[in-house]
Amino acid sequence: MTILISEEDIAKLPLSVKAAIPIMEDTFRQLGAGTAENPPRYRMPFRNGFIQFGPAALHAKGVAGFKLWANIGKGEGVHKNNLTPSANYLYSMETGELLAIVHALTIGRYRTSAVSAVAAKYLSPENASTIGLYSAGKIAEGQIEAVCAVRPIKSIRVYSRRPPEREEFCKRMSKRLGVDVIPAKAPEEVPRDADIIITASTAEEPILFGDWIKRPTLVIAAGANHWYKREIDGKVIEKATLIVCDEKEQAKVEGGNFLWAIAHGLTTWDRIEEMGDVVNGHISVPDLKTSTIVFGSHGLATNDVAMTLETYNLAKAAGLGRDISL
Repeated sequence: MTILISEEDIAKLPLSVKAAIPIMEDTFRQLGAGTAENPPRYRMPFRNGFIQFGPAALHAKGVAGFKLWANIGKGEGVHKNNLTPSANYLYSMETGELLAIVHALTIGRYRTSAVSAVAAKYLSPENASTIGLYSAGKIAEGQIEAVCAVRPIKSIRVYSRRPPEREEFCKRMSKRLGVDVIPAKAPEEVPRDADIIITASTAEEPILFGDWIKRPTLVIAAGANHWYKREIDGKVIEKATLIVCDEKEQAKVEGGNFLWAIAHGLTTWDRIEEMGDVVNGHISVPDLKTSTIVFGSHGLATNDVAMTLETYNLAKAAGLGRDISL
C-alpha cells in the first residue's frame, strides 16, 4: 500500500537541518562507493516555468525514486507556485511497489542545507569560526544553520540587496543561532575575515568576485542550479586550489559557475572533483588552512531519495501518512 506523507505529517516528525546532515554524508559515501546512481535531472522549460524530473537509486538501501516538480506560474518567466508543490516518489527495488509519495518542500530545504554542512565538514578547517553570506532568504537561513552545526561559528556577515530584509534577517538569525550575525553595508565586505563564504541567491550574474577574496577560504556556491546562473566570477575559480561539485554529470548540465569558467578556459572538468570521492577519501585534499576551495552545490536526486526514505521510515513508525490506492 502506498502512503501519502504531507507537509503537515512531516512537521510532526523528528526531521531537521541537523538531522539531515548524516543522511547527506552517507548518501555521498554511497555515491563515492558506486552503490548509488544519479543521472542528471531533466527540466522541460515552458514560457512561464518548467517541469523537472530527477530519478535516482540507492542500491545499498534497496530503494529508488524520483522528484517531480511543476514550477509553472502566470505570465512570463519562472514563478513560485504554491498550488503545485513538488513531490518525491519512493519505490522498493525488490518488489517494484510504490512505497510513498512525499511532499518535498520541507525535506528539500533540509537536504539543501545539509549538503553545505557536509562540504564545510570536509573542506574547511575544524576551527573555522566566521561565515560570509550572500542572501537573506529561506535557503540562506538553512545554510548558516547547517554550517553552525558542524563548525564553531562565532560570527556571520550578511549582504543582500534590500537593507530592511537584511537587517531583519540578521536580528532573527542572531537570536536563533546564538552568534553574531552582522549586516554588511556593501557586498565586498562579506569575504572579509570569512573562513567560509556562502552564496545562496537567485543571481544570474556574479555577486562574489575573486578580487574580494584576500585570504584562504571555502566558497560554497549553493544558489546557481541552472546553466545560465552564476554567483561567482572566473577569478574565484582561478584562485581555487581545489574545486568540488556534488556530482559531475549533473554539474555539466546545471553548473553555470563551472560551465562559464570551462568555456572561458579557466579550468577543465578533469580538475573538478566530486563530493563522494572527498567523503570516501579517494582524493587528496590540500591544507585547509592555507587553501581556497570552491564547492558547487546543485542538489542531487540521490539526496532527495535518501531524505524520502528517512521520512517514510519515520512516518511509518509514528503511524503518520495516509494510505492511498493508485
